[in-house]
Amino acid sequence: MSAAWLTDTARQELLPTGTLRLAVNVANAEMAAETSPGAFQGKAIDLSRRLAADWDIAVEILPFASGGAILADMAAWDAAVLAVEPSRRDRIHFLPPFASVDATLATLGRSDISTCRGADAEGVRIAVVRGAAYTAHLQASTAQAELVPFDSPKAARAALLNGECDFVAGIRSTLAGLARENAAVRLMEDDVLRIPQALAIPLGKTHAQAALEAWFAARAEPAAS
Repeated sequence: MSAAWLTDTARQELLPTGTLRLAVNVANAEMAAETSPGAFQGKAIDLSRRLAADWDIAVEILPFASGGAILADMAAWDAAVLAVEPSRRDRIHFLPPFASVDATLATLGRSDISTCRGADAEGVRIAVVRGAAYTAHLQASTAQAELVPFDSPKAARAALLNGECDFVAGIRSTLAGLARENAAVRLMEDDVLRIPQALAIPLGKTHAQAALEAWFAARAEPAAS
């Protein structure tokens, strides 16, 4: 696919160091998982490889522990794969979503509660991650349960395992991995929400934005017969 959209100005905005520094959230294993030191796989990695091939550019993957950590260190990266969340639009521009993931709750041991809605009850403590898209949703929708914030998904999961909280919120695939490691962990039958995932860049990079949007539009077009 042509790199004609990547004008000199767009290149300067998107690749100030000559390499695209792409931030990914390795707590979201569907998007990016570190399989060995410096080696990654997932839907975000696949997307970056297509962009690198189409534009003949180098991409450096920068792993972060959470989406909130990515947003807290915007000077470190040129583009990021993030959950589309309205409160983030004051800092970043989202390209069209290219995938989605489900967020749910998990608990430890036996419980009469089997749904996320059922977990919203008085006296229930739910571990959440600061800055996560599902945390923003739970903050707006939870009526009775107490949301207990942590700085990372790992810390939130530890709060469930050590009995500090009754439930933990997280990406379903990640919590399913926790359940495989610990037979006492049980996921809810339903989801908190489905979260669109998109490539994002800081606001103000209008030429880079136009180039990426043209690339996405071309990717979405059916191949010529």
